[in-house]
Amino acid sequence: MASPTLTRDEVIERILAAFRRFGYEGSSLSRLSDATGLGRSSLYHYFPNGKEDMASAAMASVGAWVTHNVLPTLTGSELPAVRAQQFAGKLAEFYANGMTPCLTDVFTIGEAGALFQQHLGSRMRSLMALLAALAEDAGIDKVDAAIRAENAVIAIQGSLVVSRALGSNGPFMRMVENFPGILLGESAA
Repeated sequence: MASPTLTRDEVIERILAAFRRFGYEGSSLSRLSDATGLGRSSLYHYFPNGKEDMASAAMASVGAWVTHNVLPTLTGSELPAVRAQQFAGKLAEFYANGMTPCLTDVFTIGEAGALFQQHLGSRMRSLMALLAALAEDAGIDKVDAAIRAENAVIAIQGSLVVSRALGSNGPFMRMVENFPGILLGESAA
């Protein structure tokens, strides 16, 4: 059982784990209370608008980690193929080598989809723009770079879903290994 002296960040970490495990609709206030060890009134103290605030805080926490740890790999001074591999390595770290579900997956279905699709779509477009810029740095024309970036995001998300369905991180880890080729094609060589 959690201590009532948890920091807000610790509460968000536990809420994030619950959302990843049960999805948005499956994360009832009872489950979120159990996950944090806090009563409902304490949860409302941290998150006055309830579960929607909790989900927004979880997404903000994920966004901050990705912004500080993953995205900088795309804009470094290394060769594009090296940056693509570093990016994939950071994704592997973030997703526990493909064993941790993505909030984009669990927050785009059901009730959560109506609440968060616009926000998640904006994040997805920003990621695709950064990946496309990396592909352009490798000499790929703008139109093809945008298509490759979209395909790369499909590979990331799809490999996470397939890994979860199979109970094996093999599909995700193969995507990580092959990511420079997925994004850059022959330019990755």
